[in-house]
Amino acid sequence: MMKNTNNNDMFDYVIVGAGIVGSSIFSALARSGKSVCMIDKALDVGTGAAKANSGLVHAGFDAKPGTLKAKLNVLGNKMYPLEAKRLGLSIKKTGAYVVGNDKEKLEELLARGKTNGVDGLHLLSGSELKAKLPMLNPEIKYALFAENAYVISPYMFTICLAEEGIVNGGRVVLGFDAKRIKKHGDIFTISDGFDEIKTKYIINSSGAGYNEIANMIGSEIYELEFRRGEYFVLDSTEKNLVPSTVFPLPSKAGKGVLVTPTVDGNILVGPSSQLSDDITKTTAEGLSFVRSQASNMIPSINFKKTIRIFSGIRTVVGDDFVIEKSREMPNVINIAGICSPGLSAAPAIALYVLNLLGLDTKIPAAKKIKPYVALSSLPVSKKNELIARNPLYGKIVCKCEGISEGEIVDALSRPLRVVSVDGIKRRTRTGMGRCQGGFCLSKTIELIAKKNNITLFDVVKENKGSNIIVSGVKKS
Repeated sequence: MMKNTNNNDMFDYVIVGAGIVGSSIFSALARSGKSVCMIDKALDVGTGAAKANSGLVHAGFDAKPGTLKAKLNVLGNKMYPLEAKRLGLSIKKTGAYVVGNDKEKLEELLARGKTNGVDGLHLLSGSELKAKLPMLNPEIKYALFAENAYVISPYMFTICLAEEGIVNGGRVVLGFDAKRIKKHGDIFTISDGFDEIKTKYIINSSGAGYNEIANMIGSEIYELEFRRGEYFVLDSTEKNLVPSTVFPLPSKAGKGVLVTPTVDGNILVGPSSQLSDDITKTTAEGLSFVRSQASNMIPSINFKKTIRIFSGIRTVVGDDFVIEKSREMPNVINIAGICSPGLSAAPAIALYVLNLLGLDTKIPAAKKIKPYVALSSLPVSKKNELIARNPLYGKIVCKCEGISEGEIVDALSRPLRVVSVDGIKRRTRTGMGRCQGGFCLSKTIELIAKKNNITLFDVVKENKGSNIIVSGVKKS
């Protein structure tokens, strides 16, 4: 559906996996003028862990000193404001609190953060803590505050990085499910059973599918552990619940159940951390755990304002990231176990990979993508200017989020082709509001079908086989 390959396609670099890490590397290579292609079996970028996480750019105090997690988290955190500016995306400096009654453990986190090179860390207690977090359970006595923590839209960053790579000469091939990888001389041939892509280097950034790709390449296999995290999304009416991200003290299972504002005005509560397979699902047990843990920190959470629940899978390999040159197969880069703080580290991981490839990490100025239009955030005068130029901006499709037909048409006309309802949802927030698409779904399907010259029956929710309309009640 999305493929545009031929048997003569040849690249210097192919990235397998179009998540936030793969897209960061793709953009960096393309902006550096390299011949690069990014492939994924999904029909859009960022459909795995990149779309289903907390959207937090961590300050970097939690990671063990000396690890790649620590080094790349701190560097990535410092890079994100400039990344956001270059891509034309929102980023909010909310700060983050780790709260609890074990002052000694909080002091250990503070010391660890300083060792990692994190600035802006403060221990709070008593009236100072109450003034900052009046909604906090009064039995909680202490907090570590990190000034330099941000919230972003993880899926919009992934999308815009992929688009940036495309406008700078890179290729994205979606719906390409690699079934066979062979090497002849210095050239790898990647096949999905129908089409082939040739490359000199492979960067395996396929997340939960890492071992499947590694098996085909003949590179290192790692023992992967999958942890499912479940979340509640609260309506924007609850946006004033917390001013910053609030965590409990971390454990071996992760950073714990947090409560955080999102960049788009919702409140996110989660995640759980359950050993699982690599299939996303929500469970009564997991959601009950999240509700209980979050309410222990902030008793006033109104879960009746939940508008959506979801889950994501994080892939863990031991205690650190795996980012390395393969020892088994020349010209292969292995990237595995990019769990938290993988999102925070993503731009720094891209530079780390460029260094492994022997390339210059000083990326020259390159072509920028056109910023997305967010009609609801504009003053009335600017809205009127847009509508005067294009009346489609005056036709509201998603009433909950105030998204216009013009914004959807724009999203369908950008460098990366969109064929799914969820693809439009991530780009424009159509269907992300209180009714979750109850009123705007049919119009969204119609616009996708029209732009891609396909029938309504061909429009999918997310990936192959998720067709929304499967039969007609009557012929029109």
